[in-house]
Amino acid sequence: MTRATSIIFLDETHPIDALELIAHEENWEFARDDDNEIIVRIDGGWKKYTVTASWNVSRNLFKTICTFKMMPPRKKIVKLYETINLVNISDVDGSFTYDNDEQLMNYSTNILFSEELLISNTELRDWIKSSIETTEKFYPTFQKSCWGEVMPKDAMSAAFGKIAGHA
Repeated sequence: MTRATSIIFLDETHPIDALELIAHEENWEFARDDDNEIIVRIDGGWKKYTVTASWNVSRNLFKTICTFKMMPPRKKIVKLYETINLVNISDVDGSFTYDNDEQLMNYSTNILFSEELLISNTELRDWIKSSIETTEKFYPTFQKSCWGEVMPKDAMSAAFGKIAGHA
């Protein structure tokens, strides 16, 4: 990686500063009240997602949480949690959780950096976009599980393009 295409954390650019620059380039809405955190709002195909990115200096840990509002029927919460468990054991790089009190679906990912702390602008942008893409991929799965008359295993077909059931 060359200095021209890299962000060198701590030496030259703070990781949250780098993400703020990317948000400007991508025309994403953002808010920043803290040096180590930024909140970015990104339009997806299904929803407008909120990505909260935070930098833990002591651990060299960069964390994102991609959220969207979701209000499933109370009687479907157990099915939702079953679906989340199935999604989390599938091939996802992060993990989904549901906050029933806040009515938010959360998709969390982390990057633990070495002492060099190098990442390119492209890699950082792709990482944020990947969080949105993963959330988008499973959005229909959660919808089918909560509002459809399908079992969680069958709802997974929405994410993987498999046909479930019969016509």
